Amino acid sequence: MENFNSFKKELKDFTEKTIKQRAKKNENSEKYDFETANEICKKGWLGVSTPKKYGGSEKDPIWTYELIKTFSQEDITAAAIITGQFTLVAEILLNEASENLKNEYVSRILNGEISGCYALTEPDAGSNPSEMKSTVRKADGGWVLNGQKMWITNGNIAQIAIVYAKEEDQISCFLVDTSSKGVSKTKIHGKLGFKSSDTAEMSFDNVFVPKTNRIGKKGKGLNVAFRALDNGRLGISAMAIGAIEGMQKRLIEIAKEEPTQGNMKDIAKIEVIIESCKSLLSKTIELKTEKRNFTKYASMAKLKATEGASIAANILIEKDKSFFSKKIWRDVRVMELFEGTSEIQKLIIGNITTGIRAFN
Repeated sequence: MENFNSFKKELKDFTEKTIKQRAKKNENSEKYDFETANEICKKGWLGVSTPKKYGGSEKDPIWTYELIKTFSQEDITAAAIITGQFTLVAEILLNEASENLKNEYVSRILNGEISGCYALTEPDAGSNPSEMKSTVRKADGGWVLNGQKMWITNGNIAQIAIVYAKEEDQISCFLVDTSSKGVSKTKIHGKLGFKSSDTAEMSFDNVFVPKTNRIGKKGKGLNVAFRALDNGRLGISAMAIGAIEGMQKRLIEIAKEEPTQGNMKDIAKIEVIIESCKSLLSKTIELKTEKRNFTKYASMAKLKATEGASIAANILIEKDKSFFSKKIWRDVRVMELFEGTSEIQKLIIGNITTGIRAFN
């Protein structure tokens, strides 16, 4: 990884020779691809933008988003290895956790020794996490956690979980060892899309959490969650753009065989979507790099890119019934739900633009 151009070439080669070749097997098995995840970690890609002191390569954040985008051109679920482990777990620890927790866990996540998950959503608290019912109560040396979490990416394979729960009626954030007594996991089968991405229902029954494992301050858990979701939306935006590029590649192949005006119009429509999405992504990354608030732009980038991916998928599925087209048509629908639905993104954007809150 001497320079960005050679990095991009290496990514393209790996995507073509590995990601693309394993996509169908992973889809059919509905199992998390540990082999690919380990290869990504060994290459140092999971931590490519992480400080060297925590086991990373300390490259510009654009390197991580290029990684996500390139993988998504052939298989979105391969890119989810990066978004699930880095943008929603490692980055939370890097940005919010104590130095002791960073030193104990970040490098182990980046080198593939352990996996993590982000446990916010509950059966009755999805778009509005303030309604969550999970709780912690004080105990000798820490807290006791009780609650249930739903639709947790990597929940079955994770050794650690970033869990949100009410602490004296205020939401706090905790790192939980999933091997602790009282933690149970149930795999969710039969999903429409993201079939090879691990998804779980998790339960916590009187689980002890050491006092050193709170992330952030008491009662500031939603602040941690929302900053994490900004990063997650940025990752989903890069994922959606990569998916659109992958679909456009197929549409260009079709247009070469049938150079009709209709095919040209579809390609033009998607080209405009790609370029507008890239502009929003670039602006959001710029704000993040400058350590400025990027919440509004993360929501705009996520909204535009995921809706654009659905438009492209609808166009492609009408012209092509290959495995790739059917799979990506299913997968892109899920991206409109991850890290807040499209409707939630519109409320966030409207709130920041006007200063008017239309939700609690």
